[in-house]
This record gives sequence, structure tokens and C-alpha cells, in this order.
Amino acid sequence: MGDEMLKTEMYPHQQDCEEYAKTHNKFLLGDEQGLGKTLEVINIAVKNKQPNTHCLIICGVNGLKYNWYNEVHKHSYEDAHILGQKVMKNGKIKIGSNKDKLDDLFNIDNLPYFIITNIETLRYKRKTGSRIRKGKKYVEEVIYPISDKIIELCKCGKISIIAADECHKMKNPDSEQGAQFLRTNADREIAMTGTPLMNTPLDLYIILKWLGYEDHSFYQFKFHFCRLGGFGGHEVVGYKNLNQLQKLLDKMMLRRLKSEVLPDLPDKIYIDEYVEMSDKQESVYADVYKKVKEEIDLIIASPNPLARLIRLRQATGYTGILSSKIKESAKLDRLEELVEDITSNNQKVIIFSNWSQITDEISARLLRYNPLVITGDTPDADRPLIIDKFQTDETSKVIIGTIGALGTGVTLTEANNVIFFDEPWNNALKEQAVDRTHRIGQKNSVNVYTLLTKNTIDERVHQLVLEKKDLSDAVIDKSETVSFLLS
Repeated sequence: MGDEMLKTEMYPHQQDCEEYAKTHNKFLLGDEQGLGKTLEVINIAVKNKQPNTHCLIICGVNGLKYNWYNEVHKHSYEDAHILGQKVMKNGKIKIGSNKDKLDDLFNIDNLPYFIITNIETLRYKRKTGSRIRKGKKYVEEVIYPISDKIIELCKCGKISIIAADECHKMKNPDSEQGAQFLRTNADREIAMTGTPLMNTPLDLYIILKWLGYEDHSFYQFKFHFCRLGGFGGHEVVGYKNLNQLQKLLDKMMLRRLKSEVLPDLPDKIYIDEYVEMSDKQESVYADVYKKVKEEIDLIIASPNPLARLIRLRQATGYTGILSSKIKESAKLDRLEELVEDITSNNQKVIIFSNWSQITDEISARLLRYNPLVITGDTPDADRPLIIDKFQTDETSKVIIGTIGALGTGVTLTEANNVIFFDEPWNNALKEQAVDRTHRIGQKNSVNVYTLLTKNTIDERVHQLVLEKKDLSDAVIDKSETVSFLLS
């Protein structure tokens, strides 16, 4: 196998990744978003292809299956197969049942080199009908046929490489899919993410564990790197020993920043756009705020307190979600002005929100631009077609999407404007979304607009985003000393 197996010329930093893989069979490819990690992994997989072996791609985001399918064909002369796929009469790919995926694995000798699936596939389970002892109780035995078969294929060498894309999404080792993911081990493993630390150092545990660099339990890992306190003494109130975590990452992470390897890549320009609510919108926000204060004890005790604040955040976006009588939005008014300015200059724009209810309203308000839309409700098979239209059609200047559906795994370099109608809860998700356009192929500086409603929860979320950025920068990119961060 050699360079003739690739269709795409590689950048120097991508070739360096191949050299790193020669001395690291298992490592984290943590390059900043937009540096071409997919091409790097395809190259490594092709160079290490052996007869009768396969490379398994596990996608942490379901919709990425189709991106990988297209990227394999774009960058290499190899073929790819999504587990359970069936080609319909109209030429579109449809993904079948878990039984179809399992049948594919039993028929692996007839599949192409690259096999693709999503992390949720691993949690498919069946009851055996027999009972086993679990502690003091007898429970019905459960097996995981797909992950069991993958493990078997890894042990016999038919799956020799596993690449886990967006592996930070697999962060919970106690979940079914997290536990099954940790069981799947091949001779060569590559974890992939441009955002290894999304919220806390605990996000790194499952990555380190899967790659074989962490032998302790999750509780031991948490106890070693976190300061515990709060209710019952089990809440994370701070961090410790982060220098040790940095040293551990140095052993197994290859991370390059765009500023290091692509110094000519245009800048990102951040612009905070503040708006003020009308009296009517402010009255709706005040009502929701009052309700939140009344339920503050329940919110604090909630397993996910941030989720309890969604209605408050939505009130800053569009009151029509919460009120049948008052339907106002200072953000939508400002958004219209921004989009008009951008499109009149013959530029394209990406608009992000956390919620499909909001993207629906944005689409309605911007209907005259014939916007393209990708949310969690968009069929996976349609997403590549929508992306291609935005990238190639000069008349398609606006694309709208939820951060979860459009903020990862796609290339949107035809746009050089990004608008966050509302921010995600952490900076890693925000930068991941921005880097849909700020990546290889971008020729212009990227303007990043964040709409913030004055004197509301928007400002506190914005502060929270910046604080989480400081933590990630300190541990992953070492832009500040850990001791300063802890102080």
C-alpha cells in the first residue's frame, strides 16, 4: 500500500500524523477543528491495510456516518459500507434494523475495507431468557450481540483498526453505549476529537481508558483529579493534579492548532451583538424569571440544572414559544438586519441555535432568502445533499441549523459569517460549530456574531462559556498555567 491508494494530496501536517502513527498504535488525534482529521485517519488506515482485514469507524454523532462514507470515496480508492445499509431504487441509502447490522458483521468477508456505524449501535441488546445472579438478586441475562460480534472480529484480526470520531460524545463510562465502547479494542485505535475537554477533566476518562492509558475506575479517576464537596461531599467543586493529566496527554495525544500549521488561514473575528428587549418581551422574561426563582431549590437539586433554565433562555430568543399572545424578539429583528447586510455583500452565512423551535422561527422570518435547514429532524441521507447545495449553489446564501445537527462533521467553507442566535453551554461546542467554516479551504476571515440580550441570562451563559474555555485552554493547549487556573 502506498500514496497511490489516496486520491487527495495531503498537507505537511497531515503527513506528520502518519509518522506519529508509526510509533503510536493507540493515540488521540486531537487536532483543532478544520485541519482534516478524517483524511489523516483514512491515510493511516489505507497505509496499514492488511489482507482480509477491515477498518471500523465508530461515529459519536449519528449523522457523521454519511460524511465518512462520502469522505472515503473522495479521498481514497477504497470502498465503504455503513452497517445495515440498503440502496433504494432512487439510489438513496437507507439504514436497516439492528438485525441487518448484525447480519453485515456475520458477512464481513464480503464487505469493503471501511465499515462505518454510530455509537448507539453498540447498545443494541437482547435478553437470553436465562437468569443470572447480580449482587443479592437474580436478573434476566442480557447480551449485546453487535458489540459482542465486533469484539470477536477484533480478536481474530478481521477488524484491525478502530477509529472513534467525535469520541468526546462517548464520555459517560456508566452508560450502556459507553460500557460497550470500552469493550471494543483492536490492534490499532485512533480516538478523534478537536475538543477533548468539553466541560471538565472527567470528559477525558473514557478516551484514556479506551486507548489503554488509564487503568483506574472512573471513581478513582474522579477522586484523583477533582476536588469534591457540596451536597453529600460528592459534587465536583474544583480540580487538582492537572499537571499529571497534561503529562498523560503528552504521551498519547497528537494535537496541532491551526495557528501553528496553517499560519496563512484567515482570522476569526468575534463580535458580540447586544440587543434590548421591548417592554412586552421583557414582561414575558420577567414572568419566567419569577417562576425560576420560585423553583430554585428544585433546580439546584436537579441532576441537570442547566436544562431547567431552557425556558428562560428561550424567552430571550422568541416569546412566541412561551406565550400565545406576545410574539416578539429583539434578536430576530437584529438577525434580519445582519443577514440583509451579509447577503447584500454577496456573502454566505450560517445561523445556529440550540433548539429546533427557534430555528423554525428563524426560517420563517428569513423565508425570502430560501434558507437551507438542518436540524435533528432532517433525515440523515438528506444532509449531504443540503450541504452540497450550500457549498455549490451561488443562490443559496443562508443555512440554518441546530448546533447538535449542523455544528459538527460538515464543511461549510463557502460561508465566512457565523451567527449564534443563542450560545451553547460551553466554548468547545461553539468553536466546533464555528470551525465548520474556519478550516482548510477558507480564504476569508470568519466573522462570528453572538446575539446577547442585555440584562438577561444570555450574559451569564456568555461568561460561563468563557470560563470553560479557560479550563480547556489550560489543560489541552497549555495557554495558561494550571496553577494560575486553580487559583
